[in-house]
Amino acid sequence: MRGRVAVLGAGGFVGARFLEMAVREREIDVVPVVRALRSAGRSAHLGLDYRLGDASRPESLGRALEGCDVVVDLTKGDPANILRTTESVHAAATATGARLVVHLSSAVVYGTLDSPNVADDAPPVVSLRSAYAREKAAAERFIGAHMKESRVATVVLRPSLIWGPGSPYVLGAATDLLRGSAYLVGGGAGLCTLMHVDNLVQSILAVIRHPAAPSGFYHVGDDEVTTWRDFYFGIAAGIGANAATIHMLPGGDYRPALRDRVRDLQNLGAYEWMKDRVPLETRTAIKRRLARGRDGGLVMVAAGSARPSVTREVWELQRTRFRLPTARFQSEFGRQNSVSFEQGMSASIAWLRYIGATRSDAAPMPLAAAAD
Repeated sequence: MRGRVAVLGAGGFVGARFLEMAVREREIDVVPVVRALRSAGRSAHLGLDYRLGDASRPESLGRALEGCDVVVDLTKGDPANILRTTESVHAAATATGARLVVHLSSAVVYGTLDSPNVADDAPPVVSLRSAYAREKAAAERFIGAHMKESRVATVVLRPSLIWGPGSPYVLGAATDLLRGSAYLVGGGAGLCTLMHVDNLVQSILAVIRHPAAPSGFYHVGDDEVTTWRDFYFGIAAGIGANAATIHMLPGGDYRPALRDRVRDLQNLGAYEWMKDRVPLETRTAIKRRLARGRDGGLVMVAAGSARPSVTREVWELQRTRFRLPTARFQSEFGRQNSVSFEQGMSASIAWLRYIGATRSDAAPMPLAAAAD
């Protein structure tokens, strides 16, 4: 494989795993790029030479990308910087003569899927509630507008929920289960549209290996159909949590509480403008009112040891009925999903046990049993 591969966002969950797998396979000459050296701590054991560069500033990033043939953009960060970072990566990659940019987007650009037949090149939804989703969609629109005219090939990958050891989704579910605050909407029958981090990394490597990867948008995800019940019950069994404490909430539309209305306001572009003009005392009073009214408007149908903090985002995720088709990616780059749900669950549980995210009085159980 020719040329060096620069990895932006190398200090994050996906970036760190990408570095581990790339070093282990000794397949590519990988160059981690971070904004500050403290971000290198997660992968310091790999002995790689890090480069410093601010992905949101083309002049800074350009110096870090010198001599790199491929740029893998795994940055996440503040939603307010997503579009600016995407523009910066495009400019720097073009200026330094890279042949390929792999951009990690997200299935959130489609909001709540209403159909199983969303084409890979279907445009993102224009009106999205989440600021993160809106900015991811804006970044995609920028890439799409420059894709044909650019000298650099750009491949955009759209995974959904990236999981595995170290994933916030895995740790968050385990934490809620141990606290007794976990919940399932509609019995957990909704699709849990997962993509194991190793499968994602292998997909990115397949794009890099391609002799002439065609620019375009590609849905990616695990092969197996998994429900939220499968996910939560699997983790519960593995860490010794009592699945009977999971709050079972009725399905149907989400009923927003006061905090949701405030979050919707915060997601508006005018929020920052208003915040600078509202006195500190007023903001403090509003926060106190929100604390008193937290979780209002939700009726629990089963009792656990702690009241769940229900959010619109998770509610909608748990009501997912469809997943994005991945046939186009597999047709172009081959099937790359080597980690099954059972294998991913076993590895995730092993990691949770290693960091101590288990019931202290739970008897050990075989990992295979935990994944059943």
